[in-house]
Amino acid sequence: MVCQCTLNTLAYFALSYIVYRFVWALYTIVYPYLIASPPDLHKLAGGKWAVVTGSTDGIGKAYAFELAKNGFNLLLISRTQSKLDATKEEIKKEHKNVEVETISYDFSDANLNDYKKEVLPAIEKRDVGILVNNVGLSYDYPEILHKVDGGLQHLANVGIVNILPTSILTAAVLPQMVQRNNGVIVNISSSAAYAKMSLWAVYSASKAYVNHFANILRNEYAHTGITIQTICPMMVSTKMSKARVSFFAPNTTNYVRSAIRTIGVIPETTGCIQHQIQSMIFGLPELVLDLLITKNSQAVRAAALRKREKAAKAQ
Repeated sequence: MVCQCTLNTLAYFALSYIVYRFVWALYTIVYPYLIASPPDLHKLAGGKWAVVTGSTDGIGKAYAFELAKNGFNLLLISRTQSKLDATKEEIKKEHKNVEVETISYDFSDANLNDYKKEVLPAIEKRDVGILVNNVGLSYDYPEILHKVDGGLQHLANVGIVNILPTSILTAAVLPQMVQRNNGVIVNISSSAAYAKMSLWAVYSASKAYVNHFANILRNEYAHTGITIQTICPMMVSTKMSKARVSFFAPNTTNYVRSAIRTIGVIPETTGCIQHQIQSMIFGLPELVLDLLITKNSQAVRAAALRKREKAAKAQ
């Protein structure tokens, strides 16, 4: 039989763990968004240029505008040159003294020689203070692996786009940041990294890679002055999410304005206080969480298929 003292000890450990989880959750909600003062971004960066991938729409575009507002020159990298030109023109209208350069690159291209030819030289010749690894790719709607819309090619693209650019561009900017002993790397991940997201297999797993990658880098470069942050949004109103603006789904401008204030304050966060409150759901027991996520994914899938069927009948 287990003695009473052993049971008491186990109970105290369990209670201590519960209290720790509660206090930490409260800290991540209150401190970054309601108490902390944002550090001087230019001191953290140490360079005049900011590189933003996936910068013509959504969160990436909002980061570009916010960084321009903070006085950083911009190197914008996205797939479509016409969108890059339009984004550049928009930024220059509001921030005339900021330099804006663009590179058209399709990040589903995993050929390292193409990176070396088209992307890396532009990064290496500039004093890059901030790198925002934002480019990403998701599914059109939740689906089991072998039925994902777009088939094997889309699955390959999701894995490549969500993992490879973050890895390569981070490795490319680190030498100059290590030499300066400062710099900022922001990796845009997703709350999908926090759980086993049924019907989102490759997307969820690739975002978990981003979180794990950043955690390792913070250990590897702990002796430097480099700031490495991971942002894990819940629902933001973007073209990719297709969500309408609401309290829990802010527009990209308000979302990024909140997220950018946490650079140098907290290494990993959801980006805004309402998402941080929502993220407490990931503290539920795994069995309960998996059930809730699966039910939600199935409901979203069913709605998407109904909408697709209705559109097909209307043609």
